[in-house]
Amino acid sequence: MQPHNGLKTLDRFWLKFMDRPLIFAVVVLLALALLPVAVWMDLRTISDQSLRSQAIDLDKAITEIRTYYARNVVGRVQSASGDIQPTHEYHERDGGIPIPATLSIELGDVIGDQGTLEYRFVSDLPFTEREPYELTAFEQKALADFRETRDPKDLEIGFTGSMFDRQVQIASPVYMGASCVACHNTHPESPKTDWVVGDIRGIQAITIDQPIAENLWSFKYLLTYFAGAGAFGIAFAGLQWRQAYRFHKMNGDLEAANSEISHLNKQLASENVRLGAEIEVARQIQMMVLPTQNELGEIDQLEVAAFMEPADEVGGDYYDVLQLGDRVKIGIGDVTGHGLESGVLMLMVQSVAVALQEQGPSDPKQFLVALNNAICRNIKRTKTDKHLTLCFVDIEHDKLTLTGQHEELILLRRSGAVETVDTLDLGFPVGLEDNISEFVRPLPMPFESGDTVVLYTDGVTEAENSKGEMYGLDRLIASTKVHGRKDAARMLEAMIADLRSHIGSATVFDDITLLIARRR
Repeated sequence: MQPHNGLKTLDRFWLKFMDRPLIFAVVVLLALALLPVAVWMDLRTISDQSLRSQAIDLDKAITEIRTYYARNVVGRVQSASGDIQPTHEYHERDGGIPIPATLSIELGDVIGDQGTLEYRFVSDLPFTEREPYELTAFEQKALADFRETRDPKDLEIGFTGSMFDRQVQIASPVYMGASCVACHNTHPESPKTDWVVGDIRGIQAITIDQPIAENLWSFKYLLTYFAGAGAFGIAFAGLQWRQAYRFHKMNGDLEAANSEISHLNKQLASENVRLGAEIEVARQIQMMVLPTQNELGEIDQLEVAAFMEPADEVGGDYYDVLQLGDRVKIGIGDVTGHGLESGVLMLMVQSVAVALQEQGPSDPKQFLVALNNAICRNIKRTKTDKHLTLCFVDIEHDKLTLTGQHEELILLRRSGAVETVDTLDLGFPVGLEDNISEFVRPLPMPFESGDTVVLYTDGVTEAENSKGEMYGLDRLIASTKVHGRKDAARMLEAMIADLRSHIGSATVFDDITLLIARRR
């Protein structure tokens, strides 16, 4: 009998409630009024989690890039003899490249342009010729903690802000390695000369702002829906209370689903920001290591002009012009695919080629074999499946030596005659086999005054127009003949114009590289 009596009591309660629709309307309106507060608090929690993950990922990415740059670019340059010198005054020195600390400081200026993102590479012990940094209270505390723990993997994280905006700050220590100690203890502007390995030089600090108030309007459709549902419930409260209750339950489920969707969107946005930052840094480093127009203009015996356009932010095409005494070595290659991973392999090839040109074998075959060995080791270490076609043109006096497997070489003689050279039997793709010496067969050819060599990647010949027609080798040869009387720079400009005219409005799917070298 008790269950039966309990049901009657519940029914009487609902009947009394239905007889007073005004009370029900007040309850519904109150619930709707509290909904934005709940959404706001959830948004703040999600924002804190997203900001923390985003800051940590960005900190790791920048640290990895600085370490990679110090080891594989600056380290190789320092171990090689030549005009390239790592220095914080690289803007004022020919052949200068930034040291890792200077690279990090200038990256801070680039990253700081993003508006809601700030990156600082600071120390309380700046060089004597630099203005001192004003460290925030957070940065001062982080620096003190890092010097106490001396742990290079330590992190300091802090949140600030109000209900209307949030800010995350993350700091990591700048650890002094052996090469850092050697440089700082001998530098005339160093504030200290007694650094030891393990000292904390300064900090890397990242600040990310998240204006929560601007994101609340993203829930406008959800809030509008609930307002309409509430009004509908009030209008039919006296007639169909149980039906209104079922609608309320359904709306609760929709709210949970929309909150989950919002959370997933936040995670996706955070990942996109992190990947975008990594790719932008890699793109800038890649463009920094390409030969400049000044470098190309300093080669006495050649006129050289080059063009490279990546299909993505980071390209997989390689070219370089290296000079040592009377010998000039021109390299061109194409890494499989394009994007960040291909761009990193391109940087490896560039670094190894520069080091070998300075200290490696002068024989073209031995040079390519040694480069392949180094690249194979790096490919195994990074566990990538990339490789590349690569050839080098060695020019000395009136002779040209072609080595390696790549696209066909185009040779425009002073007389106007055009020769093409198939490189299939001159080498082997780099990065596939540890030892390719048996496949490498250098091909010497005369290269006299007025002769011109044209090098390119398959992004040129395989570029398609809106009809799906490739540009092809024949069109490239015809363009070479038409513009061959111009100087190298104007010839390159005209040939690129021909290529763009063929492509028109079609999408470019591969990196495009074209290089022209003429014997003076």
